[in-house]
Amino acid sequence: MSKLLSKKSLFLCIAIALALIIAGAFIVGLVGYNADSTQRDATVVEISDFAYSSHDETVQKNLADFCRSEIGSKYTVTDYTLLEGQTGGAVLQFVVKGTPDAAFCAALKSAIVGENMAGVSSELVTVSSHVLENAPYYNYIWRTAVAAAVVAVILFVYVAIRFRLGMGVAVLIAAVHDVLVMLALVAIVRLPAGVSLAGVAVFGLLLSAVVNMFVFGRMRRDFRTEEFKDKAAREAVAQSLSASKGLVLGLSVALIVVAVVLGVIGAVIGTDLTFFMIAALISVLLSAYSSLLLAPSLYAVIKEKSDAARAEKAKYNYSSDKKKDKSAKAVEPAGETL
Repeated sequence: MSKLLSKKSLFLCIAIALALIIAGAFIVGLVGYNADSTQRDATVVEISDFAYSSHDETVQKNLADFCRSEIGSKYTVTDYTLLEGQTGGAVLQFVVKGTPDAAFCAALKSAIVGENMAGVSSELVTVSSHVLENAPYYNYIWRTAVAAAVVAVILFVYVAIRFRLGMGVAVLIAAVHDVLVMLALVAIVRLPAGVSLAGVAVFGLLLSAVVNMFVFGRMRRDFRTEEFKDKAAREAVAQSLSASKGLVLGLSVALIVVAVVLGVIGAVIGTDLTFFMIAALISVLLSAYSSLLLAPSLYAVIKEKSDAARAEKAKYNYSSDKKKDKSAKAVEPAGETL
């Protein structure tokens, strides 16, 4: 286990992470994230019937089915919403692929009037088309970044006080690493992402913090025992980590199962949930990786240097004490001679 926590492994982990983060940042800067359906601008064909008679669900369904058929003959309908008009009528919104023009809207209105459906006041029907614009991801990503930075600082202060300064540094770096690599992978594989990505980032940050705090909490308790006092830093970290590995893997497997189940459900009811679960799954895998390899490797290096500095200080103090003893003996007065 200690071989996995070597400086070479730590260097490799950091190199891979930096490569992924740089590649992801380049892609985001060049083309941005691949927006999901909640973020993509969409063209909407809107049919309004301001007659009170359209409150009838059967009438609404008949009108919706007719409009879907007419619109579908030329454009692909990707979504449908029924809204209540401000004056009591129905507003049907069809999200379509393409750009229906004024001529198409006029033709659709004529088709509705010509159908003369029961319960629909044809003379009050209006048909329009417009683009539904969504806020781009960069409108919320900076707010999320600021909030995450504040959480990361609080996390570092808490772990440094609650455990040790070196552990606080390791937990902070691991948490930031997990979030940045997750965001980079989402950009690199072009996973559709929207506002929910901010939620995944927060989830990844907190999960990484919780798992790493559990690992380091176990280490802190182990390092206080007699068994660990004379062990080398890397050996002590590896041995303590072995005792935490089972729980970390068990928690990760449980979260992976939940993510997979919800992802399958999302594939049935709506793919956006599936994409959200894939991003969450990446965060779970990264938290397990960082808590079992990255953070312990980093802390092993910090502990080695800390132990070396402490040993050097103890050696210096011991040497100083010996010099003081010699000096004290040298100035002791000679005994009286009878």
